[in-house]
Amino acid sequence: MIELNRTFLGRLSEQLSELIEQQSAEVFKRAGLIIPVKSSSLMAAVARLGPASVADLGRALDRSHQLIQQKIPKLVTLGLVTRQPDPEDQRVNLIAITERGREQLALLDSLDGEFERAYAEMERDAGPVFDGIKRAIQSLQTRPLLERMDI
Repeated sequence: MIELNRTFLGRLSEQLSELIEQQSAEVFKRAGLIIPVKSSSLMAAVARLGPASVADLGRALDRSHQLIQQKIPKLVTLGLVTRQPDPEDQRVNLIAITERGREQLALLDSLDGEFERAYAEMERDAGPVFDGIKRAIQSLQTRPLLERMDI
């Protein structure tokens, strides 16, 4: 494996994200969760916002309309959400959580303590990863890389 330096910080963070996704998928499967790992926050947003448009969900999650749109069909197929035309604007679909979706979210919520313990143990080994990532994002949002470089 090639050792990555700071120039490749994005690839390194992507590697961490992929590893967390893979290992979370194993946890989800063992727990009986059918929610796709990468759709967990979307499911929570649908439950919190009630029937909501894809645009509203994208804004709430700070994700692109297109990305949210791509995830919805799988969630509909799994019976976790429904997609219905907005009665006030037929061009807009409203996404709502189903009873099965609520049951799945409750199951996911029941794992919060286990995830907290696992990540706390990881951070004892690796240092404050969660807070470090949050601070790095805030720092780059405040002052982008281009402003930090003499180019």
